Amino acid sequence: MSAPSNLRHTQTARPSSPHTPQQAPRSGNTSFASTTSPGSTFRNEDDAIIFEIGARWLRAGFEGNGTPVCAVGFGPEESRRVGDYRGWIQGAAGNGPLPKPLDAEDWVRDYELWQPDLRKIDLGLLEDKIERLFRETYNNYLLTDAGSSRLVLTLPSLMPHPLLSSLLSTLFSRWRFPSITLLPSATMSATAAGLRSALVVDLGWAETTATGLYEYREITTKRSTRSMKSLQQEMGRLLSCLETGEDHVAQGKDVISVGFAYCEEVLTRFAWCKPFAEGGEEPVQSVRTVSIPSPRNPAQEFIDIPFSRLAEPVETVLFATGIPESELDDEEKTIPLLIYKTLLALPPDARGTCMSRIVFVGGGARIPGIRKRILHEVSALIKTYGWSAVRGKAIERQRQRMEDLRISSLSIQSNGQKQKPPAGKNGESPAEDEKIEPSQEEPEIDFVEQKLRRQNKDTPVPVQGVLREVESLGAWAGASLVTSLKLRGMVEIEREKFLQNGLAGATRDSEPPVPDRRSGLRAGDRSSWTLAGWA
Repeated sequence: MSAPSNLRHTQTARPSSPHTPQQAPRSGNTSFASTTSPGSTFRNEDDAIIFEIGARWLRAGFEGNGTPVCAVGFGPEESRRVGDYRGWIQGAAGNGPLPKPLDAEDWVRDYELWQPDLRKIDLGLLEDKIERLFRETYNNYLLTDAGSSRLVLTLPSLMPHPLLSSLLSTLFSRWRFPSITLLPSATMSATAAGLRSALVVDLGWAETTATGLYEYREITTKRSTRSMKSLQQEMGRLLSCLETGEDHVAQGKDVISVGFAYCEEVLTRFAWCKPFAEGGEEPVQSVRTVSIPSPRNPAQEFIDIPFSRLAEPVETVLFATGIPESELDDEEKTIPLLIYKTLLALPPDARGTCMSRIVFVGGGARIPGIRKRILHEVSALIKTYGWSAVRGKAIERQRQRMEDLRISSLSIQSNGQKQKPPAGKNGESPAEDEKIEPSQEEPEIDFVEQKLRRQNKDTPVPVQGVLREVESLGAWAGASLVTSLKLRGMVEIEREKFLQNGLAGATRDSEPPVPDRRSGLRAGDRSSWTLAGWA
């Protein structure tokens, strides 16, 4: 009987499944943790989590990484409850034609988290959406507990205060975040491009903003309603006309009958921008067609349309082709005019620096040919008007009169030189090597500038005064870089102070406190918090 008992004892001691031998725990290497991929679990628990929040997308990830872990969009699919099967119905997901045409505003309302105009937004429902969005992002992508790490939010500085208050109230009241740091999107976009001064042009969803930065500080910001939302609606109208064969705009019906997801796919893949026309004449282009999925049945049918028609929404919305500048309001300026007005509002020294460091971000910056077209039109505005804000017919007549006088004086001077050449010292004509052309003037010698150049031979001369574009990795990458430096931001909101008074507890001082040797106050300490650029 002993043999079977030994056998049973051996079988029970054997493990039920294969496993690896236990080893000593790995040491936490912070340098390795900061360079791992976004999906790796080997990271430092003290690393902050960065969220970039916009009207259409949310990007989240850990500090030190070059790219976010996820990019989550807003739409009916993300708002469905348990038992809601509308996503499986034909056309409900936005890929096919709609059951009935919708108004342009109602067509996009379910796909955006907020609007600049908050009068028609239920802030309570908005807070519930924010809570669900953050909870699903933590549970499905970040795979960590909410509130266990520092939180950094990258937000546009033009965010309305009720929306900012709802966002902070939701995060502080439903999670145990000790503090939340706010970083401006425009400044982080310039940081990701390796710049301290720049003109950041954000072709965003609800509006287009142009922000002038000088030494990491926002000097001026101007915005326009010509944005990707209006472009999406205009593309939806065009595709609706292709589906029904009639012009809804001509009949006074601003309705759209195609799915949102289908229209967004066509806009992303086929929209393009025409090149700049010198002298106001459009360049001759080859007539060609392109096949796109049919608006009636995108899964099985295709239609052929002229390729130039897919550029019409960009021309109509972003450049207002055919509309004079005098008929445009201050809030609906074209993108080139918006950039020119922003540069005109900057001081001359900051303008020369920013115009040579133009950074394009946002979804509209990915349209083929749009950035080159914008720079060409801005250059044409500078050549026509200079850096003068004065406009009018009298100024145009005076400018044309001065130009005519300059041309006539040059022609008279050149004709007089041909008829009577200048005499030499002894009344004779000078030699060929002694002749001086009238149009060539000797440049003035700046001895101070020459001395500075000799002293700083190895220092590169910064580019100024010319229009130039600089690529950027985006606002999230800039926030990740700044956060990894372990620097405290100017807007660092503590939980207890915010729950006491909300946004009303913020002071109006936008400058950080000055270090004091007697009290031992450091530059990063905060006795009171401020909203800085969000004030």
